[in-house]
Amino acid sequence: MKLLLLSLFLFAVGSFLGWVLEVFYRRFFSAKKWVNPGFMKGPWVPLYGFGVLVMFAMCYFIVSFFPESIHFYNPLGNLFGREYVSGASVFDLIPLVIMWLGMVGLEFIAGLIFIKGFHVKLWDYSNLKGNVMGIICPLFNLIWFALAIIFYYCINPFLYLGATKMYEFMFSDNGAGTNFIFIFAMGIIYGIIIWDFSTSIGLFAKISKFSKESGIIERYESAKHKWEERSKELKNKLFSEKKEFEIEKVDALKNKIAEKIYIDPEKEKNKEDNYDENGRPIKIEDK
Repeated sequence: MKLLLLSLFLFAVGSFLGWVLEVFYRRFFSAKKWVNPGFMKGPWVPLYGFGVLVMFAMCYFIVSFFPESIHFYNPLGNLFGREYVSGASVFDLIPLVIMWLGMVGLEFIAGLIFIKGFHVKLWDYSNLKGNVMGIICPLFNLIWFALAIIFYYCINPFLYLGATKMYEFMFSDNGAGTNFIFIFAMGIIYGIIIWDFSTSIGLFAKISKFSKESGIIERYESAKHKWEERSKELKNKLFSEKKEFEIEKVDALKNKIAEKIYIDPEKEKNKEDNYDENGRPIKIEDK
């Protein structure tokens, strides 16, 4: 029960931090607008919660499995019961590769579940070279490896320390004196998450139907087109020929990069618009 409560705490923290990361990624790099990245309405993306648990558990079992003569990264000491202090070493490639493969596998399984079970695409890599069913692709596999490195070196030791302190906060050393207020608060949070999950599943069809019947999408596309035309006019007035030439050079460089990454460079990345104007995911058959 104690291990379960600690896992629930780590899952909640990972889900929230993943939501924050996705919000800023979609705002500045992907959708270029503020979008709720998950299929749920609240500030949590369960995929990241599972990711934190998977990587944390992998680190624990890998460190516990290998003999103490093999020193893994342990800057604070007492990491998963290992008392030594050690910096980065070649042995770190073992947990890094295993965590990386675990996260790629988790992304693929989660993508299949949402496509086959809920008929939505929360992410779409179909325009990226080397993709598999639009769910995973080499570019984002590299990103997962980078995140595994960040987690292992920058987060895991401190997450373990924080989890240890949280465990001591929830339970005393001898197992008595349980902090029921904290556990009650966790129960409320998970009650909200479960309610959010159950209601969000039924929202996809309703939102898509309302969008089509009300003509919101058509009006949005019309307004978007007018704004783009107006932006071009202002751009022509504000920029001199020299600056326009510089912009052309930048655009040419971006196009070269796009040709290396995308299957169809003329198509914006991931631009099957899988989200409606309210930032909610659209069922595949409703597109």
